Amino acid sequence: MIRINLLPSDERKKKRTVSLPSISGGAVMWLSAVFVVYVGALFGVWALQARTIKDYDAKITEAKEESARLAPQLAKIRKLTAEREEVNRRLSVIASLDRDRYLRVKMLNELSLDLPANCWITELTEQGGTRITIDGVTFSNFIVADLMNNMESSEEFSDVALIIAEEGNIDETKVLKFTLNSKLNN
Repeated sequence: MIRINLLPSDERKKKRTVSLPSISGGAVMWLSAVFVVYVGALFGVWALQARTIKDYDAKITEAKEESARLAPQLAKIRKLTAEREEVNRRLSVIASLDRDRYLRVKMLNELSLDLPANCWITELTEQGGTRITIDGVTFSNFIVADLMNNMESSEEFSDVALIIAEEGNIDETKVLKFTLNSKLNN
């Protein structure tokens, strides 16, 4: 189908025309100046960053060289530190042995001084740490009480407790068998 517009040319629809804004020479100059300044600023930042990176790379290289140069000395220091720790450990073992060297001798001496007449110890057992168990034989409860009082009053023993006291026979003689528990004071 063909269309024919019979309206006079004044009344006809006008076609739209698009026109670009006109830019004057001064505006172009300002825009190009801003662009040049922007590109110059970017180049300046890039140059500063490149120089900073180069400086850091030089410092890293220098630190690696120094680390490699000092590595044998660090190895010697680590070896000497390990040897010193081993010597200190051995010295502490020796010191603890020396400190406890006379502990049992002092304990047995004090126990022999605290032992009343007609009282005999049949067994003495260490219970780990500072606890001991004493088994013995006597003729009377009073002698066991005297032993306990003597042990409590000494500096070597504390927390003395009677565990067992029972009658028994030794070669047809009536005796009292007892068991005491005590703590050693170091």
